[in-house]
Amino acid sequence: MSLAPALRAEIVEALSRWELAGEAERLGGGAANEHWRIAVEGEERPWVLRRYHPRHDATDIAYEHRVLAYLEARDWPVAPPIADARGRTLAETDAGLWALFRWRGGEPAPPESPLYLQRKGALLALLHSDLAEAPDFGQRPGFGRADDLDAFVRADGHESVEALLDWYAGRDEARATALADALTRNREALATGGFAELPDQLIYYECLGGNVRFREDTVTALFDFDLTHRDARVADIARSLAVDCGVSAKRAGAWLAGYANLAQPRLNEDEAALIAPLITAAELWNTVLPLSIGSRWGNESQIRAAETSIDRRLALSEEAERVLAAVALQAARS
Repeated sequence: MSLAPALRAEIVEALSRWELAGEAERLGGGAANEHWRIAVEGEERPWVLRRYHPRHDATDIAYEHRVLAYLEARDWPVAPPIADARGRTLAETDAGLWALFRWRGGEPAPPESPLYLQRKGALLALLHSDLAEAPDFGQRPGFGRADDLDAFVRADGHESVEALLDWYAGRDEARATALADALTRNREALATGGFAELPDQLIYYECLGGNVRFREDTVTALFDFDLTHRDARVADIARSLAVDCGVSAKRAGAWLAGYANLAQPRLNEDEAALIAPLITAAELWNTVLPLSIGSRWGNESQIRAAETSIDRRLALSEEAERVLAAVALQAARS
């Protein structure tokens, strides 16, 4: 599909910051940021241009770029941002904030394959070991731990999740109440399990779906560190399970077996007991964040995504707690 002239002009201006010119093709898959594949005449390997969502600022993005630079130095197959002639990895134009990356190939794992689920679990265990040794970048601006959703909504002008729910109740009181009740149950479960006492470290939070690419048995790419921040490693595990395994004990068991086999330090029972409520916490985050973005930026598709979660996915997530709790404990004991 051809690009609108105004958008094409914005892309041309952004690429000029890297003294680059080429044909742009929009890439799908991003929930908030926008991406284009850039083909340059005479170059076999394309580039990827990203425009960040307006809720991101330069400080927040610089954090992501530091993590990518650290992982590249550790020989992880990431796509670090490309610096311009002045050493800057972020370009600002009137149309937004932009970064440029090199294309990395590979294919997503077969979604139903227990073998590849096990490999993805093992991969995250190894990644956690290296991320635990990273310099202390502090917490990423605009982010918090799984039990601190207030930090995520402040970027959209809300003082707290409760303030966001007050706004949403004026639009849909029944759904706002259902979401508030689910948040209360989850906060109580995390507090009872001692989540606040677990140490935090850098986490990926996107080791899922098509973000991990393979060529046969080789991992060729880890995409999208847009959500990297500090949290307990089990929060990262839970988000991967929520997306890649759903309520399937078989799939979760394969994934967790891969993680537990290579985790350093070993996954302990206290951590494992929190995986189930953290799966619901991940779905709550996946509900609150689009609701917050939609309220701030007038994005009805984001609000509809949050409502789908309230109506269907949150109930499935709480069902997954019951199904997967025993699977997680078994992985820690094996």
